[in-house]
Amino acid sequence: MSKSLGNVIDPRDVIAGASLERRQLPHGIPECGTDALRMALCSHNVHGDDIRLDVGTALSYRHFCNKIWNAVKFVLAALGPHFVPQPPEETVPQHPMDRWVLSRLVQAVGECGRRMEALEVHGAIAAIHHFWLRSFCDVYLVGGPVRL
Repeated sequence: MSKSLGNVIDPRDVIAGASLERRQLPHGIPECGTDALRMALCSHNVHGDDIRLDVGTALSYRHFCNKIWNAVKFVLAALGPHFVPQPPEETVPQHPMDRWVLSRLVQAVGECGRRMEALEVHGAIAAIHHFWLRSFCDVYLVGGPVRL
């Protein structure tokens, strides 16, 4: 994007959505929200001053944020209103699927920590994204009734 070319998009338009009269965006910009814009910006491996961000990336992270919201609502509903969590040190998962998802979580947390220590925010975002979609939602939640 370049101010001199007039193709700069205001971040507020990505957050709230906007109808634009531009050839590149004939249908305007869909509302993506602040969290999706932040994740889209953090997901880039930046080695200079410029980020080549397209609206499709922010929209993809909007869908990801929506998936987080829906999964949390699903789990909270499955746990019920009277659920009281046990302290982590007292939690011993019995079901193999519970142990599997916790092992994947440990891997994701380790990868996220290593990437953050190396100042590779894009790698930390990728680790979180991969765990949430590919392990937690696609396998654990879909794999049967929630046993939490």
